[in-house]
Amino acid sequence: MTKELNEKKFFIVERYKSEFSERYSIHSEKMFDLTTAVKKLLALDTLNEDRKQTSFHLQEVNFSMVEKPLVLTEEVKKEDQEELPF
Repeated sequence: MTKELNEKKFFIVERYKSEFSERYSIHSEKMFDLTTAVKKLLALDTLNEDRKQTSFHLQEVNFSMVEKPLVLTEEVKKEDQEELPF
């Protein structure tokens, strides 16, 4: 396995599909390296008793949209702004 592939991080996404809706959630709200993610995915799939409604999938975590950190502008840094009404 290449080092680049091993450095990538993955979410395990749980898909729940019912008669009326479909929802997705990130299992255990953590990122995993590929080896760990595949092991966990196989374990979850093995223990899954309701394959018609619940399934698990891997999704690569992509940081390309946040290459540089956001820089606060002077307007945001002002401390004497009035408080929000809510």
